[in-house]
Amino acid sequence: MNTWNKAICLTIALTLTPDWLVAGDPTRAKKLTVEQATELLKTPNSLRVGATELSPEVAAVLATYKGELRFEALTALSPGTAAALATRTSTIDLPKVSTLTPTVAKALATTKGSLSLPGITVLSTDVAVELAAHSGQLALGVTELSDETAATLAKHGGNLRLDQLKSLTSLVLAERLGQQEWLFLNGVTKITPEIARAICPPSNRVKFKNHVQLYIGLTELPAGVATAIMAGRGHVSANSLETISDEAAAAWSGPFANIRLFGLKRLSPAAGASLAKGSGIFDIRGFGPELSDETAAAIAKQMTAGPHRMIDFNGLKKLSSPPFAVAVLRRYQQGPHSTLNGVAEITDDVAKALAEYKGNLNGLPSLTSLKSAPLAAKYASQPGELKFPKLTTISDDVAKALATHKGKLDLSGLKSLSEEAAKALAKHEGVVVLTGLTTISESAAAALRTNDKITLSPKFRKP
Repeated sequence: MNTWNKAICLTIALTLTPDWLVAGDPTRAKKLTVEQATELLKTPNSLRVGATELSPEVAAVLATYKGELRFEALTALSPGTAAALATRTSTIDLPKVSTLTPTVAKALATTKGSLSLPGITVLSTDVAVELAAHSGQLALGVTELSDETAATLAKHGGNLRLDQLKSLTSLVLAERLGQQEWLFLNGVTKITPEIARAICPPSNRVKFKNHVQLYIGLTELPAGVATAIMAGRGHVSANSLETISDEAAAAWSGPFANIRLFGLKRLSPAAGASLAKGSGIFDIRGFGPELSDETAAAIAKQMTAGPHRMIDFNGLKKLSSPPFAVAVLRRYQQGPHSTLNGVAEITDDVAKALAEYKGNLNGLPSLTSLKSAPLAAKYASQPGELKFPKLTTISDDVAKALATHKGKLDLSGLKSLSEEAAKALAKHEGVVVLTGLTTISESAAAALRTNDKITLSPKFRKP
C-alpha cells in the first residue's frame, strides 16, 4: 500500500471512530472528562477505572454506575470528589487510597453504601471519629489501633472488616465486633479468653441461627479461648493453626460446628476423636500426606460410634488404617467432604477391608496402583462412572474385574495392556477411555478396536 492510500485509510478510520476511543481506552486514562465517564457507564457488570485524578463532576457521573466499581489507581481524594462519590448507594472501592483527612473521611462517611479502603493501614483518632458516622460496611487495612482509636471505631454503625489487624486488645472494639454475623480477623494471631468471649457472645448462635462466621489467623489456641469461640461461633476458620491441643479440641467437641483448619500439620488421637465428634464439618483438606494409624483409628472409632462430623481428608496421599479407610469411604455420595480424592496409595490390608465392606464406597480416583482384583470387582459392582485415571498399568485379573462394570470406565492413564487384559476390556458393555496407551501389541489393539465404545489414542485407532 502506498503512502497516499495509507493516509486515506487512516482518515476514514479516524472519521468512523469515536473521539474518546481514538484517545485510547478511557478506563486506563489518567484523567477523565464527563463525556468519557458517561460513556463508561455503558460498561456491563464491572468497571475498573485507572484514573489518578478525579474531579467532583466526573466522580458524580461514575457514582451512578450500576455494577461493581473499582478505582484502581486513585491515591487521594479532594473533599468535593469524596462527597460526589458518596452519593453512590453500593460499594465504593478505593484500594490505593492510603491517607484520609478528617474532611474527606466525613464526606465519604455519608454514603449509604459500603466503603472499601484496604490501603488505609494507619488510622488516626480524628479520622476514626468521622468514619464512625458511616452506617454501611467499612473495610480498612489497619494493622494496629491505639486504644483510643479502637474505642472510637467501635462506634461505627455497620459491619467492620479489619482483615489486616495484627492485634486485638481493645475490649470495647471486641464487643462491637462480636455483634457481627461475619467477622474477619485474619491477621490476629493471638487473643485472650476475655477478648474471645467478647467477639463470640453465646447469644449469637441463637440470633444468627448458628450461622456465625469467624475467620481468624490464630497460631495458638489455648483451651479457654477455644471454649469461648465455640460458645458463640458455629463456623470457625483458623487456617494458620498448625497444631491443636487435646484440651482445645475437647472444647470443640459435640455441638454443631463447621471447623476449617487448612493449615493443620499435627493431630493427636484424642484431638482427632474430639474434633470428629458432633455435627457439621471438620475440614482439614490440607492435612497430609499421611495420618498416623493411632489417630486414624481414634477417628474411625468415633465415626463408627457416632455422632460424627463430615471430615475432609482430601490432602491424604496414603491409607494404611483399614478401619479409617472404611469409615471415611463408606459415606457414599455425601458430598465433597466424604471423599479421599488425593489418595494415591493404599496398603494390602486396606484393600482387603474395602473389598469386604458390604455397602457402597466413594471412589479413589488418584490411585496410582490397584493390585487387588477383589477391590476392583467391588468398585466395578457399583453404579455410575468408575474413574481410575492415574493407573498406568493393571494386571490381567484386575482388568477382568473392571470389565464387569456396567457404566463408563475411565482408565485414561494406562500406558500399557497385555493382550489378555485388552480382550477382557473389549467385552465391557459401556464406554472405556484408554487414550493414554502407548505400548500394546497389534493383537491387543485389534481386540480393543472391536468395541466401538472404547476410546483409544490416535496411534491405535482404526486405520
